[in-house]
Amino acid sequence: MTGKSAPAASLRTATSWSYALSLGKMGISLGLAFVLAAMLGPRAFGVIAMALVFVNFIEMLQQQGLMPAIVSRKTLTDRHADTAFWIVIAVGAVCTIAGIASASWWAEVNGLPELAPVIRVLALTVPLTSTVVIHEALLRRQLAFKQLTIRTWVSLVSGGVAGLLGALLGLGVWALVLQQVVTATVAVVVLWTVSPWRPKFRVDRKAARELWSYSTRAASSSLGLFIGGRVDVLLTGLLFGPVVVGLYRLGQRLASTAVDVTARGMQAVALPGLAGVQGDSIAFGSRLVRMQRITAALALPLLGLLAGAAGPIEKILGPEWDGTATAIRLLAIMQAFAAISLLLGPALQAWNRPGTLSIVIWASSALKIAALVLAAWATPDDSMALVLLCLAMIVATGVSTVVIVWVSSRVLHLRVREMLRAWAPGAIAGFVAVSISGGIVRFAVLPALFELLLAGVAGAIGAGLCLWASAPEFRSMVGTLRARSVRGPKVAIAQKSVSDAAAHGPVSERA
Repeated sequence: MTGKSAPAASLRTATSWSYALSLGKMGISLGLAFVLAAMLGPRAFGVIAMALVFVNFIEMLQQQGLMPAIVSRKTLTDRHADTAFWIVIAVGAVCTIAGIASASWWAEVNGLPELAPVIRVLALTVPLTSTVVIHEALLRRQLAFKQLTIRTWVSLVSGGVAGLLGALLGLGVWALVLQQVVTATVAVVVLWTVSPWRPKFRVDRKAARELWSYSTRAASSSLGLFIGGRVDVLLTGLLFGPVVVGLYRLGQRLASTAVDVTARGMQAVALPGLAGVQGDSIAFGSRLVRMQRITAALALPLLGLLAGAAGPIEKILGPEWDGTATAIRLLAIMQAFAAISLLLGPALQAWNRPGTLSIVIWASSALKIAALVLAAWATPDDSMALVLLCLAMIVATGVSTVVIVWVSSRVLHLRVREMLRAWAPGAIAGFVAVSISGGIVRFAVLPALFELLLAGVAGAIGAGLCLWASAPEFRSMVGTLRARSVRGPKVAIAQKSVSDAAAHGPVSERA
Protein backbone atom coordinates (compact mmCIF):
# COMPACT_ATOMS: atom_id res chain seq x y z
CA MET A 1 0.00 0.00 0.00
CA THR A 2 1.30 3.40 -0.89
CA GLY A 3 1.83 5.80 1.96
CA LYS A 4 0.75 8.85 0.02
CA SER A 5 -2.53 10.08 -1.37
CA ALA A 6 -3.21 9.92 -5.07
CA PRO A 7 -1.52 12.70 -7.08
CA ALA A 8 -3.46 15.86 -7.91
CA ALA A 9 -3.37 14.99 -11.60
CA SER A 10 -5.78 12.13 -10.87
CA LEU A 11 -8.41 14.67 -9.85
CA ARG A 12 -9.61 15.05 -13.45
CA THR A 13 -10.35 11.35 -13.93
CA ALA A 14 -11.78 11.00 -10.43
CA THR A 15 -14.14 13.93 -10.97
CA SER A 16 -15.35 12.41 -14.23
CA TRP A 17 -16.21 9.12 -12.55
CA SER A 18 -17.63 10.89 -9.51
CA TYR A 19 -20.06 12.77 -11.73
CA ALA A 20 -20.85 9.56 -13.59
CA LEU A 21 -21.67 8.01 -10.22
CA SER A 22 -23.96 10.92 -9.35
CA LEU A 23 -25.68 10.95 -12.75
CA GLY A 24 -26.33 7.23 -12.65
CA LYS A 25 -27.52 7.43 -9.06
CA MET A 26 -29.89 10.25 -9.92
CA GLY A 27 -31.37 8.49 -12.93
CA ILE A 28 -31.85 5.18 -11.18
CA SER A 29 -33.01 6.56 -7.82
CA LEU A 30 -35.44 9.10 -9.23
CA GLY A 31 -37.00 6.63 -11.63
CA LEU A 32 -37.49 4.10 -8.86
CA ALA A 33 -38.74 6.73 -6.41
CA PHE A 34 -41.44 7.93 -8.82
CA VAL A 35 -42.68 4.43 -9.63
CA LEU A 36 -42.61 3.18 -6.04
CA ALA A 37 -44.19 6.39 -4.73
CA ALA A 38 -47.10 6.04 -7.13
CA MET A 39 -47.52 2.37 -6.18
CA LEU A 40 -47.09 2.55 -2.39
CA GLY A 41 -48.21 6.03 -1.27
CA PRO A 42 -46.75 8.47 1.29
CA ARG A 43 -47.30 6.41 4.45
CA ALA A 44 -44.99 3.59 3.33
CA PHE A 45 -42.33 6.15 2.41
CA GLY A 46 -42.74 7.80 5.80
CA VAL A 47 -42.31 4.52 7.70
CA ILE A 48 -39.17 3.52 5.78
CA ALA A 49 -37.70 7.02 6.23
CA MET A 50 -38.23 6.86 9.99
CA ALA A 51 -36.68 3.39 10.15
CA LEU A 52 -33.68 4.40 8.04
CA VAL A 53 -32.93 7.34 10.33
CA PHE A 54 -32.43 4.84 13.13
CA VAL A 55 -30.41 2.35 11.07
CA ASN A 56 -28.27 5.02 9.42
CA PHE A 57 -27.38 6.30 12.87
CA ILE A 58 -26.02 2.85 13.72
CA GLU A 59 -24.04 2.77 10.47
CA MET A 60 -22.58 6.19 11.24
CA LEU A 61 -21.49 5.07 14.71
CA GLN A 62 -19.72 2.03 13.32
CA GLN A 63 -17.37 4.20 11.25
CA GLN A 64 -16.22 6.42 14.17
CA GLY A 65 -14.71 8.93 11.78
CA LEU A 66 -12.26 6.36 10.45
CA MET A 67 -13.16 6.90 6.78
CA PRO A 68 -12.00 10.56 6.65
CA ALA A 69 -9.03 9.61 8.84
CA ILE A 70 -7.94 7.05 6.22
CA VAL A 71 -8.64 9.33 3.25
CA SER A 72 -6.80 12.41 4.52
CA ARG A 73 -3.85 10.79 6.32
CA LYS A 74 -0.53 11.83 4.75
CA THR A 75 1.21 8.53 5.46
CA LEU A 76 -0.87 5.36 5.47
CA THR A 77 0.41 1.84 5.94
CA ASP A 78 -1.16 -1.61 5.89
CA ARG A 79 -1.08 -1.53 9.69
CA HIS A 80 -3.45 1.43 9.72
CA ALA A 81 -5.87 -0.13 7.24
CA ASP A 82 -5.93 -3.55 8.92
CA THR A 83 -6.41 -2.03 12.38
CA ALA A 84 -9.21 0.24 11.18
CA PHE A 85 -10.98 -2.67 9.47
CA TRP A 86 -11.23 -4.80 12.61
CA ILE A 87 -12.21 -1.85 14.78
CA VAL A 88 -15.10 -1.08 12.43
CA ILE A 89 -16.16 -4.75 12.40
CA ALA A 90 -16.20 -4.93 16.20
CA VAL A 91 -18.04 -1.66 16.70
CA GLY A 92 -20.51 -2.54 13.93
CA ALA A 93 -21.41 -5.81 15.65
CA VAL A 94 -22.00 -4.09 18.99
CA CYS A 95 -24.08 -1.34 17.38
CA THR A 96 -26.18 -3.89 15.50
CA ILE A 97 -27.06 -5.75 18.69
CA ALA A 98 -27.92 -2.48 20.42
CA GLY A 99 -30.04 -1.40 17.45
CA ILE A 100 -32.06 -4.60 17.36
CA ALA A 101 -32.59 -4.47 21.12
CA SER A 102 -33.85 -0.87 21.05
CA ALA A 103 -36.06 -1.18 17.94
CA SER A 104 -39.22 -1.62 20.01
CA TRP A 105 -38.41 1.51 22.02
CA TRP A 106 -37.98 3.62 18.87
CA ALA A 107 -41.27 2.27 17.48
CA GLU A 108 -43.04 3.09 20.73
CA VAL A 109 -41.60 6.62 20.80
CA ASN A 110 -42.97 7.23 17.31
CA GLY A 111 -46.28 5.54 18.03
CA LEU A 112 -45.81 3.10 15.12
CA PRO A 113 -45.61 -0.57 16.15
CA GLU A 114 -44.82 -1.58 12.55
CA LEU A 115 -41.48 0.24 12.83
CA ALA A 116 -39.90 -2.35 15.13
CA PRO A 117 -39.72 -5.34 12.73
CA VAL A 118 -38.67 -3.04 9.88
CA ILE A 119 -35.76 -1.71 11.94
CA ARG A 120 -34.68 -5.20 13.04
CA VAL A 121 -34.46 -6.44 9.47
CA LEU A 122 -32.64 -3.35 8.22
CA ALA A 123 -30.21 -3.51 11.16
CA LEU A 124 -29.00 -6.89 9.93
CA THR A 125 -27.35 -5.12 6.99
CA VAL A 126 -25.04 -3.17 9.31
CA PRO A 127 -22.54 -6.04 9.85
CA LEU A 128 -22.41 -6.40 6.07
CA THR A 129 -21.65 -2.74 5.45
CA SER A 130 -19.01 -2.84 8.20
CA THR A 131 -16.89 -5.08 6.01
CA VAL A 132 -16.46 -2.49 3.24
CA VAL A 133 -16.04 0.81 5.13
CA ILE A 134 -12.25 0.69 4.85
CA HIS A 135 -12.37 -0.62 1.29
CA GLU A 136 -14.37 2.43 0.30
CA ALA A 137 -12.06 4.77 2.22
CA LEU A 138 -9.01 3.37 0.44
CA LEU A 139 -10.65 3.70 -2.97
CA ARG A 140 -11.60 7.30 -2.21
CA ARG A 141 -8.06 8.02 -1.02
CA GLN A 142 -6.72 6.66 -4.31
CA LEU A 143 -9.40 8.61 -6.25
CA ALA A 144 -10.58 5.27 -7.66
CA PHE A 145 -14.12 6.45 -8.33
CA LYS A 146 -14.58 4.10 -11.26
CA GLN A 147 -14.88 1.17 -8.87
CA LEU A 148 -17.22 3.13 -6.58
CA THR A 149 -19.38 4.05 -9.56
CA ILE A 150 -19.70 0.42 -10.63
CA ARG A 151 -20.66 -0.51 -7.06
CA THR A 152 -23.36 2.16 -6.91
CA TRP A 153 -24.92 1.44 -10.29
CA VAL A 154 -25.08 -2.32 -9.86
CA SER A 155 -26.41 -2.20 -6.30
CA LEU A 156 -29.08 0.42 -7.05
CA VAL A 157 -30.38 -1.46 -10.07
CA SER A 158 -30.46 -4.74 -8.14
CA GLY A 159 -32.23 -3.20 -5.17
CA GLY A 160 -34.66 -1.37 -7.45
CA VAL A 161 -35.68 -4.54 -9.23
CA ALA A 162 -36.26 -6.24 -5.89
CA GLY A 163 -38.31 -3.31 -4.62
CA LEU A 164 -40.50 -3.22 -7.73
CA LEU A 165 -41.15 -6.94 -7.49
CA GLY A 166 -42.10 -6.53 -3.85
CA ALA A 167 -44.49 -3.68 -4.70
CA LEU A 168 -46.11 -5.74 -7.45
CA LEU A 169 -46.59 -8.58 -4.97
CA GLY A 170 -48.38 -6.20 -2.60
CA LEU A 171 -45.74 -6.18 0.15
CA GLY A 172 -46.30 -2.52 1.03
CA VAL A 173 -43.54 -1.02 3.13
CA TRP A 174 -41.70 -4.37 3.03
CA ALA A 175 -41.08 -3.79 -0.67
CA LEU A 176 -38.96 -0.79 0.36
CA VAL A 177 -37.26 -2.88 3.04
CA LEU A 178 -36.42 -5.52 0.44
CA GLN A 179 -35.01 -2.79 -1.80
CA GLN A 180 -32.69 -1.57 0.97
CA VAL A 181 -31.49 -5.05 1.94
CA VAL A 182 -30.71 -6.12 -1.62
CA THR A 183 -28.99 -2.80 -2.39
CA ALA A 184 -26.73 -3.12 0.67
CA THR A 185 -25.91 -6.78 0.03
CA VAL A 186 -25.03 -6.30 -3.63
CA ALA A 187 -22.96 -3.19 -2.80
CA VAL A 188 -20.84 -5.23 -0.39
CA VAL A 189 -20.32 -8.08 -2.87
CA VAL A 190 -19.36 -5.72 -5.69
CA LEU A 191 -16.99 -3.67 -3.55
CA TRP A 192 -15.13 -6.78 -2.37
CA THR A 193 -14.90 -7.82 -6.02
CA VAL A 194 -13.57 -4.53 -7.45
CA SER A 195 -11.25 -3.62 -4.56
CA PRO A 196 -7.83 -5.32 -4.58
CA TRP A 197 -7.20 -4.72 -0.88
CA ARG A 198 -7.65 -7.60 1.58
CA PRO A 199 -7.32 -7.10 5.35
CA LYS A 200 -4.99 -9.14 7.53
CA PHE A 201 -6.01 -10.29 10.97
CA ARG A 202 -4.05 -7.84 13.11
CA VAL A 203 -4.73 -4.83 15.33
CA ASP A 204 -1.74 -2.56 15.89
CA ARG A 205 -1.97 -0.37 19.00
CA LYS A 206 0.32 2.31 17.63
CA ALA A 207 -1.66 2.53 14.41
CA ALA A 208 -4.91 2.70 16.40
CA ARG A 209 -3.56 5.61 18.48
CA GLU A 210 -2.42 7.45 15.34
CA LEU A 211 -5.83 7.08 13.73
CA TRP A 212 -7.69 7.82 16.94
CA SER A 213 -6.48 11.42 17.22
CA TYR A 214 -8.07 12.41 13.92
CA SER A 215 -11.00 10.00 13.93
CA THR A 216 -12.39 11.18 17.28
CA ARG A 217 -12.60 14.75 15.97
CA ALA A 218 -13.98 13.54 12.63
CA ALA A 219 -16.47 11.28 14.44
CA SER A 220 -17.80 14.29 16.31
CA SER A 221 -18.28 16.06 12.98
CA SER A 222 -19.95 12.96 11.50
CA LEU A 223 -22.35 12.70 14.43
CA GLY A 224 -23.26 16.37 14.20
CA LEU A 225 -23.61 16.11 10.43
CA PHE A 226 -25.85 13.07 10.79
CA ILE A 227 -28.10 14.77 13.32
CA GLY A 228 -28.22 17.94 11.24
CA GLY A 229 -29.02 16.01 8.09
CA ARG A 230 -31.61 13.64 9.61
CA VAL A 231 -33.13 15.63 12.43
CA ASP A 232 -35.87 16.88 10.12
CA VAL A 233 -37.12 13.35 9.41
CA LEU A 234 -36.56 12.29 13.02
CA LEU A 235 -38.53 15.12 14.58
CA THR A 236 -41.14 15.17 11.83
CA GLY A 237 -41.92 11.55 12.62
CA LEU A 238 -42.23 12.32 16.31
CA LEU A 239 -44.25 15.51 15.89
CA PHE A 240 -46.30 15.09 12.70
CA GLY A 241 -46.58 11.38 11.82
CA PRO A 242 -45.64 9.17 8.86
CA VAL A 243 -47.81 10.82 6.17
CA VAL A 244 -46.19 14.24 6.59
CA VAL A 245 -42.81 12.50 6.74
CA GLY A 246 -43.57 10.76 3.45
CA LEU A 247 -44.61 13.98 1.70
CA TYR A 248 -41.66 15.89 3.10
CA ARG A 249 -39.21 13.10 2.39
CA LEU A 250 -40.16 12.79 -1.27
CA GLY A 251 -39.89 16.54 -1.81
CA GLN A 252 -36.57 16.59 0.00
CA ARG A 253 -35.33 13.62 -1.98
CA LEU A 254 -36.08 15.28 -5.30
CA ALA A 255 -34.40 18.52 -4.24
CA SER A 256 -31.39 16.78 -2.70
CA THR A 257 -31.00 14.60 -5.80
CA ALA A 258 -30.59 17.76 -7.88
CA VAL A 259 -27.69 18.66 -5.59
CA ASP A 260 -26.35 15.10 -5.56
CA VAL A 261 -26.04 14.90 -9.32
CA THR A 262 -24.41 18.31 -9.68
CA ALA A 263 -22.49 19.05 -6.50
CA ARG A 264 -21.94 15.78 -4.62
CA GLY A 265 -19.67 14.53 -7.38
CA MET A 266 -17.35 17.44 -6.69
CA GLN A 267 -17.76 17.04 -2.93
CA ALA A 268 -16.69 13.40 -3.17
CA VAL A 269 -13.32 14.36 -4.64
CA ALA A 270 -12.93 17.58 -2.63
CA LEU A 271 -11.30 15.99 0.44
CA PRO A 272 -8.61 13.98 -1.39
CA GLY A 273 -8.25 16.68 -4.06
CA LEU A 274 -7.74 19.51 -1.58
CA ALA A 275 -5.69 17.42 0.84
CA GLY A 276 -3.08 17.08 -1.90
CA VAL A 277 -2.38 20.85 -1.72
CA GLN A 278 -3.04 21.40 1.98
CA GLY A 279 0.44 22.85 2.50
CA ASP A 280 -0.04 25.60 -0.10
CA SER A 281 -2.68 28.13 1.01
CA ILE A 282 -2.75 29.95 -2.34
CA ALA A 283 -3.20 26.78 -4.40
CA PHE A 284 -5.69 25.45 -1.84
CA GLY A 285 -7.86 28.56 -1.98
CA SER A 286 -7.70 28.82 -5.76
CA ARG A 287 -8.73 25.19 -6.25
CA LEU A 288 -11.56 25.46 -3.72
CA VAL A 289 -13.03 28.60 -5.32
CA ARG A 290 -12.90 26.99 -8.78
CA MET A 291 -14.72 23.95 -7.43
CA GLN A 292 -17.35 26.21 -5.87
CA ARG A 293 -17.92 28.02 -9.16
CA ILE A 294 -18.54 24.75 -10.96
CA THR A 295 -20.87 23.25 -8.35
CA ALA A 296 -22.94 26.44 -8.10
CA ALA A 297 -23.18 26.74 -11.89
CA LEU A 298 -24.51 23.18 -12.09
CA ALA A 299 -26.62 22.85 -8.93
CA LEU A 300 -28.51 26.14 -8.73
CA PRO A 301 -30.00 26.09 -12.27
CA LEU A 302 -31.17 22.50 -11.80
CA LEU A 303 -32.83 23.42 -8.50
CA GLY A 304 -34.51 26.31 -10.32
CA LEU A 305 -35.84 23.92 -12.95
CA LEU A 306 -37.14 21.57 -10.27
CA ALA A 307 -38.93 24.36 -8.40
CA GLY A 308 -40.49 25.70 -11.58
CA ALA A 309 -41.73 22.28 -12.70
CA ALA A 310 -43.01 21.12 -9.27
CA GLY A 311 -46.67 21.39 -10.31
CA PRO A 312 -46.70 18.77 -13.07
CA ILE A 313 -44.54 16.48 -10.91
CA GLU A 314 -47.28 16.44 -8.27
CA LYS A 315 -49.94 15.77 -10.92
CA ILE A 316 -47.99 12.78 -12.25
CA LEU A 317 -47.67 11.27 -8.75
CA GLY A 318 -51.42 11.41 -8.15
CA PRO A 319 -53.85 12.86 -5.58
CA GLU A 320 -52.32 10.97 -2.65
CA TRP A 321 -49.29 13.24 -2.93
CA ASP A 322 -51.18 16.53 -2.69
CA GLY A 323 -48.86 19.17 -1.22
CA THR A 324 -45.67 17.75 -2.72
CA ALA A 325 -45.31 20.64 -5.20
CA THR A 326 -45.19 23.20 -2.40
CA ALA A 327 -42.66 21.10 -0.53
CA ILE A 328 -40.48 20.77 -3.63
CA ARG A 329 -40.46 24.54 -4.25
CA LEU A 330 -39.56 25.37 -0.66
CA LEU A 331 -37.01 22.59 -0.26
CA ALA A 332 -35.29 23.66 -3.49
CA ILE A 333 -34.48 26.94 -1.70
CA MET A 334 -33.14 25.01 1.28
CA GLN A 335 -30.97 22.83 -0.95
CA ALA A 336 -29.64 25.92 -2.73
CA PHE A 337 -28.19 27.12 0.58
CA ALA A 338 -26.76 23.65 1.19
CA ALA A 339 -25.22 23.45 -2.30
CA ILE A 340 -23.20 26.65 -2.11
CA SER A 341 -21.58 25.62 1.17
CA LEU A 342 -21.24 21.91 0.38
CA LEU A 343 -17.48 21.97 -0.27
CA LEU A 344 -16.54 23.92 2.84
CA GLY A 345 -16.83 20.91 5.16
CA PRO A 346 -14.35 18.77 3.16
CA ALA A 347 -12.15 21.87 2.83
CA LEU A 348 -11.91 22.24 6.62
CA GLN A 349 -11.14 18.53 6.92
CA ALA A 350 -8.47 18.76 4.22
CA TRP A 351 -6.97 21.75 6.06
CA ASN A 352 -6.74 19.47 9.11
CA ARG A 353 -9.43 21.35 11.04
CA PRO A 354 -12.06 18.66 11.74
CA GLY A 355 -12.55 20.09 15.23
CA THR A 356 -13.61 23.45 13.80
CA LEU A 357 -15.95 21.70 11.41
CA SER A 358 -17.42 19.72 14.30
CA ILE A 359 -18.28 22.89 16.23
CA VAL A 360 -19.96 24.46 13.20
CA ILE A 361 -21.94 21.30 12.43
CA TRP A 362 -23.16 20.89 16.00
CA ALA A 363 -24.25 24.53 16.11
CA SER A 364 -26.11 24.00 12.84
CA SER A 365 -27.79 20.86 14.19
CA ALA A 366 -28.92 22.68 17.33
CA LEU A 367 -30.37 25.45 15.17
CA LYS A 368 -32.34 22.96 13.06
CA ILE A 369 -33.71 21.25 16.15
CA ALA A 370 -34.87 24.57 17.58
CA ALA A 371 -36.45 25.59 14.27
CA LEU A 372 -38.34 22.29 13.90
CA VAL A 373 -39.64 22.32 17.47
CA LEU A 374 -40.79 25.92 16.99
CA ALA A 375 -42.52 24.95 13.72
CA ALA A 376 -44.36 22.09 15.45
CA TRP A 377 -45.41 24.40 18.28
CA ALA A 378 -46.64 27.07 15.85
CA THR A 379 -48.57 24.67 13.57
CA PRO A 380 -52.30 25.49 13.92
CA ASP A 381 -53.49 22.34 12.12
CA ASP A 382 -52.27 19.46 9.97
CA SER A 383 -52.87 21.40 6.73
CA MET A 384 -50.05 23.83 7.62
CA ALA A 385 -47.61 21.26 9.02
CA LEU A 386 -45.73 20.58 5.78
CA VAL A 387 -45.33 24.26 4.86
CA LEU A 388 -44.10 25.31 8.31
CA LEU A 389 -41.73 22.34 8.40
CA CYS A 390 -40.16 23.40 5.08
CA LEU A 391 -39.94 27.06 6.11
CA ALA A 392 -38.20 26.08 9.35
CA MET A 393 -35.62 24.10 7.40
CA ILE A 394 -35.03 27.02 4.99
CA VAL A 395 -34.32 29.44 7.83
CA ALA A 396 -32.09 27.01 9.75
CA THR A 397 -30.10 25.97 6.68
CA GLY A 398 -29.69 29.58 5.52
CA VAL A 399 -28.32 30.72 8.87
CA SER A 400 -26.04 27.66 9.04
CA THR A 401 -24.68 28.47 5.59
CA VAL A 402 -23.82 32.02 6.66
CA VAL A 403 -22.01 30.66 9.72
CA ILE A 404 -19.88 28.07 7.89
CA VAL A 405 -19.01 30.56 5.14
CA TRP A 406 -17.82 33.07 7.73
CA VAL A 407 -15.84 30.47 9.70
CA SER A 408 -14.27 29.03 6.55
CA SER A 409 -13.26 32.46 5.33
CA ARG A 410 -11.36 33.03 8.57
CA VAL A 411 -9.79 29.58 8.88
CA LEU A 412 -8.94 29.05 5.20
CA HIS A 413 -7.98 32.69 4.57
CA LEU A 414 -10.60 33.14 1.84
CA ARG A 415 -12.45 36.32 1.03
CA VAL A 416 -16.22 36.06 1.25
CA ARG A 417 -16.32 38.35 -1.77
CA GLU A 418 -14.51 35.69 -3.83
CA MET A 419 -17.03 33.05 -2.85
CA LEU A 420 -19.96 35.32 -3.67
CA ARG A 421 -18.49 35.94 -7.12
CA ALA A 422 -18.06 32.19 -7.55
CA TRP A 423 -21.73 31.54 -6.78
CA ALA A 424 -23.19 34.47 -8.78
CA PRO A 425 -23.41 32.89 -12.29
CA GLY A 426 -25.18 29.81 -10.95
CA ALA A 427 -27.57 31.90 -8.84
CA ILE A 428 -28.54 34.09 -11.80
CA ALA A 429 -29.03 31.04 -14.04
CA GLY A 430 -31.17 29.42 -11.34
CA PHE A 431 -33.44 32.48 -11.18
CA VAL A 432 -33.78 32.41 -14.97
CA ALA A 433 -34.58 28.69 -14.91
CA VAL A 434 -37.33 28.97 -12.27
CA SER A 435 -38.83 32.02 -13.98
CA ILE A 436 -39.09 30.39 -17.41
CA SER A 437 -40.18 26.91 -16.29
CA GLY A 438 -42.59 28.29 -13.68
CA GLY A 439 -44.11 30.67 -16.21
CA ILE A 440 -44.74 27.88 -18.69
CA VAL A 441 -46.34 25.67 -16.01
CA ARG A 442 -48.62 28.50 -14.93
CA PHE A 443 -49.92 29.46 -18.34
CA ALA A 444 -49.64 26.27 -20.43
CA VAL A 445 -52.70 24.01 -20.73
CA LEU A 446 -51.15 20.60 -21.48
CA PRO A 447 -51.09 17.07 -20.05
CA ALA A 448 -48.80 16.93 -17.02
CA LEU A 449 -46.01 14.98 -18.74
CA PHE A 450 -45.84 17.33 -21.74
CA GLU A 451 -46.03 20.31 -19.43
CA LEU A 452 -43.07 18.95 -17.47
CA LEU A 453 -41.00 18.32 -20.59
CA LEU A 454 -41.74 21.74 -22.11
CA ALA A 455 -40.99 23.59 -18.88
CA GLY A 456 -37.78 21.63 -18.35
CA VAL A 457 -36.44 22.15 -21.87
CA ALA A 458 -37.29 25.86 -22.02
CA GLY A 459 -35.88 26.52 -18.55
CA ALA A 460 -32.71 24.59 -19.33
CA ILE A 461 -32.15 26.59 -22.53
CA GLY A 462 -32.60 29.88 -20.69
CA ALA A 463 -30.27 28.83 -17.87
CA GLY A 464 -27.71 27.56 -20.37
CA LEU A 465 -27.65 30.87 -22.25
CA CYS A 466 -27.24 32.70 -18.96
CA LEU A 467 -24.30 30.51 -17.96
CA TRP A 468 -22.76 30.96 -21.40
CA ALA A 469 -22.78 34.71 -20.89
CA SER A 470 -21.52 34.75 -17.30
CA ALA A 471 -19.50 31.59 -16.53
CA PRO A 472 -16.08 31.01 -18.23
CA GLU A 473 -16.09 27.38 -17.03
CA PHE A 474 -19.33 26.73 -18.90
CA ARG A 475 -17.98 28.22 -22.13
CA SER A 476 -14.81 26.17 -21.71
CA MET A 477 -16.91 23.04 -21.21
CA VAL A 478 -18.96 23.66 -24.34
CA GLY A 479 -15.85 24.49 -26.35
CA THR A 480 -14.19 21.26 -25.30
CA LEU A 481 -17.35 19.36 -26.14
CA ARG A 482 -17.31 20.73 -29.69
CA ALA A 483 -13.58 20.23 -30.20
CA ARG A 484 -13.54 16.62 -28.99
CA SER A 485 -16.94 15.37 -30.11
CA VAL A 486 -15.32 12.92 -32.53
CA ARG A 487 -13.35 11.20 -29.79
CA GLY A 488 -16.08 9.65 -27.71
CA PRO A 489 -19.54 9.97 -26.22
CA LYS A 490 -20.66 13.48 -25.49
CA VAL A 491 -21.45 12.74 -21.88
CA ALA A 492 -17.91 11.55 -21.21
CA ILE A 493 -16.47 14.66 -22.85
CA ALA A 494 -18.70 16.97 -20.84
CA GLN A 495 -17.58 15.27 -17.64
CA LYS A 496 -13.95 15.58 -18.74
CA SER A 497 -14.46 19.30 -19.30
CA VAL A 498 -15.92 19.74 -15.83
CA SER A 499 -13.02 17.86 -14.24
CA ASP A 500 -10.44 19.82 -16.22
CA ALA A 501 -11.96 23.05 -14.97
CA ALA A 502 -11.95 21.72 -11.39
CA ALA A 503 -8.29 20.77 -11.49
CA HIS A 504 -6.86 23.61 -13.57
CA GLY A 505 -9.39 26.41 -13.86
CA PRO A 506 -10.80 28.01 -17.00
CA VAL A 507 -8.75 28.47 -20.14
CA SER A 508 -8.33 32.19 -19.51
CA GLU A 509 -6.80 31.55 -16.07
CA ARG A 510 -4.44 28.85 -17.34
CA ALA A 511 -3.18 31.20 -20.04
